[in-house]
Amino acid sequence: MINNIVAVTANYIEQDLEEYKGNPLIEALPSIWLDDISLAKRLSSRPSHSKNDLDLHPRLRLHTIARLLSGTFFHPLPSHLDLERKLSLMIRTGYIKRNPALNHDKHATQANYLAMQGHQSNANLFPTTDRSALGMTLIGCSGSGKTTAMKRVLSTYPQLIEHPDYNMLQQIPYVVVECPYDGELSSMCSNFFLAIDQIVGTDYHKRYGQQIRIGAKTQLQAMSQIALQHSVGLLVIDEIQHLNTSKSDSEELLNFFTTMTNVLGIPIFLIGTLKAKILFADGLRGARRTIGFGSMEWGISKTQNDYLNWTRFIKRLWRFQWVKASTKEPSPEIIGHLFDLSQGILDIAVKLFVIAQIRAIVSQKEELSIPLFDTVYQEEMKNVHPMLDALRSGDSAQIAKFSDLTMPKIDVETVANRMPQELSEEPEEEVSQQSYKPSDSQLELLLSLLDIDYKQHASQIGLLKEQHPDIDNKTLFKQLVTEIESNKSSYIKRESLSKQTKSNVITPSHWHKLDHDDLRYIHSQSHTESEMHANLVKNGLIASVK
Repeated sequence: MINNIVAVTANYIEQDLEEYKGNPLIEALPSIWLDDISLAKRLSSRPSHSKNDLDLHPRLRLHTIARLLSGTFFHPLPSHLDLERKLSLMIRTGYIKRNPALNHDKHATQANYLAMQGHQSNANLFPTTDRSALGMTLIGCSGSGKTTAMKRVLSTYPQLIEHPDYNMLQQIPYVVVECPYDGELSSMCSNFFLAIDQIVGTDYHKRYGQQIRIGAKTQLQAMSQIALQHSVGLLVIDEIQHLNTSKSDSEELLNFFTTMTNVLGIPIFLIGTLKAKILFADGLRGARRTIGFGSMEWGISKTQNDYLNWTRFIKRLWRFQWVKASTKEPSPEIIGHLFDLSQGILDIAVKLFVIAQIRAIVSQKEELSIPLFDTVYQEEMKNVHPMLDALRSGDSAQIAKFSDLTMPKIDVETVANRMPQELSEEPEEEVSQQSYKPSDSQLELLLSLLDIDYKQHASQIGLLKEQHPDIDNKTLFKQLVTEIESNKSSYIKRESLSKQTKSNVITPSHWHKLDHDDLRYIHSQSHTESEMHANLVKNGLIASVK
């Protein structure tokens, strides 16, 4: 098979940490990110957006809106920075005990052997076969951005590095494999072989999946050796919840993951919906092997910090409007309403924003509004209403039940066929390409005086610097604090309204605390239908028929 990845030739960077020094697999990796703002700048991206777009034919302008769906819009949140730190650590620690340089220095190994024989003090312990690494899980609803976040973070690494100084060793820092829907081991291995073939141009998929018939266990052994041979730094298994459909194979595959981490030293990163939690609920061993680097719950919750991140995300997204009556920033009411509709699921929020713009153009209203978002939600998002209703209820069982519904897709052409013919308007100014400046100790000190975490607001600081390239630290400090206080006030107001409008529903578990003549209390005290009937007669609520 012809590989689709262009290999880079290893360039070795001297390491600061002693355990990383002299290991070509680590030294060939990009430098560790030390500054969150620089990392946020690297991860972020935005679609092309200019005033000339509004001069285009209406059908073409609809297609410019679709730029938001092509993966060119990405706004990093603190959770993305946290994920990058964890994956960086996983890859490097997995390589520590797989150092190819140790196998090449035979003279040093022989000298150490002789020193060990003579019990000399300068002798070092020989490396053992213990290569244990740790794994991690990432759990969240469909559309919450799990896979997008993983791919975005890993895109900071080359996928294939060649080492001419080590017999042209081919190093694959990471490989992503999607768990098959049928959950079968053979399909899982087949996907892995195909993924490796696409990176290095081998024919493993044909050799182990088509030419000969071999059992799943043999395929797993081949998979292990291939991962070791190509120095895979991280094995990512996406859609892990599909293993639920394979009863006998799921435990065997999870055992294989344990072998990969404990014996071969290859870290495993499992990604799935809430249904995947079932896989790790049975036994301590199943839980232990997935929490070495922690289990991250992915998505935006209803906490104050997360709502602040939500506000930043929507404000960034809002800048990419192609309607005539565009506004510079969304109102706090629109920000809160979009959260209520989407329940913080980024994919749904973006699609609501895109479809609303399409409808605004088609209807010639050229304006985004809460009623328009409501119409889009009711008419275009019906297939995800069960999942969103479950999220609103807070019922974990219902959430798990609907957590992997398919996200709605947008057919721009269908809307374009009904498109009217004319429009124009002044769009927002082009965003400055000024790069982020490194972390500033003076700004960090100013923020610390108000107990504001500089790192937690790195994305927002970077955005302000991007909007105002010449801003000084004192002005930046004042503007940042103003935004934080404004967002906090909006959150408190929204929570207050939410509590006022929340229905006073009493769950069955509390019916026994109600008044004794309340039907719900009577029901709670009755264990059978006949007992229920007797209690109703006793309380004079129904007549006794004799």
